[in-house]
Amino acid sequence: AQAGKRHGMIKRTNKFIRSARGTTVMSGPDQRLAKRYMPYDR
Repeated sequence: AQAGKRHGMIKRTNKFIRSARGTTVMSGPDQRLAKRYMPYDR
């Protein structure tokens, strides 16, 4: 789903692991950057 959840989860809190589950929504400023690199969005 997102970066940083492949390993090292034992040292994390249960709250962190629960919140990192599922898909996340990209923030607004990041959307603009990502769309700039999408070739078919123009």
